[in-house]
Amino acid sequence: MEGRLDQCATYLLQLAQQRKDSIHVCCRKLQIQGLCKATFIEIFQSIDTYCLQELELSCICIDNVAFLSPYMRQMKNLLTLILTDITDIITLDGCDDFDEKKMSRLISQLPSFHCLQNLYLNNIFFIDENLKECLRCLKNPLETLCLTYCNLSQTDLNYLPHCLNSCKLKYLNLSSIYLYTLSLEPLGVLLERVKDTLQSLELQSCGMTDRHFGALLPGLSQCSHLTKINFCENELSLPVLKQLLEHTAKLRLLSQTQYPAPRECYDNMRRVITQRLENFGPELLDILDQKTAQESHLFYIAMH
Repeated sequence: MEGRLDQCATYLLQLAQQRKDSIHVCCRKLQIQGLCKATFIEIFQSIDTYCLQELELSCICIDNVAFLSPYMRQMKNLLTLILTDITDIITLDGCDDFDEKKMSRLISQLPSFHCLQNLYLNNIFFIDENLKECLRCLKNPLETLCLTYCNLSQTDLNYLPHCLNSCKLKYLNLSSIYLYTLSLEPLGVLLERVKDTLQSLELQSCGMTDRHFGALLPGLSQCSHLTKINFCENELSLPVLKQLLEHTAKLRLLSQTQYPAPRECYDNMRRVITQRLENFGPELLDILDQKTAQESHLFYIAMH
């Protein structure tokens, strides 16, 4: 539903309202994009929120998220919550109207989710310095935590390995979060905590360099259940890339592995020189033992 309800959805909701004593709208998955409060009310008065298992909200003003909180409290069986492009009202002169008091009030209004297993927060501006407060609404450990195109502070990163809701993660995605200025030791500790459950790790386009990967390697090498890793679009030297391959080659369940081209392959314009990459290819593949090479469905070194 983008912007407004189409004719079919409008008819369905009207029918449900008119015959609410005999018609039960059981909605397992609801996606809402850019709707107004009046339409929100129309939707949630017509469906049984107790049946909802997946809710996706995108391109919605932050005030509307607060407005939805009473309805979200009724979603007792919600398993997956996806928030994308949640924006604030921008004044005409370009100044952001959002302040700390408003942010604290919004976060305090987030409902408690007793069953939530999968949380996706994409391009959410209020996460920075507030991750701990945002995750307090979760009552059970998550299986999926996806934070992409967000800002994280060192305080946020420090909190992750100590968060009870992150102790059993299967899927962790922090892609497109700029980590260059941060210390990743806490993330390494988190990897050690979830070594028996983590299956997928995505850290694409995070501005990571040799020192960052050095902090991750000890924990990463213990994640024996990993099937997928993605480290593309970070900056690695050839020696550290070799170390990374040596550690991940020991993870026998890996089926998808994506790495950046080593720094030595780039020219002054940050373009990959194909011949250099081809020269390094055999040396890098030799690090992977025969069993890993045979079982791997995808071994990919990024060309960009």
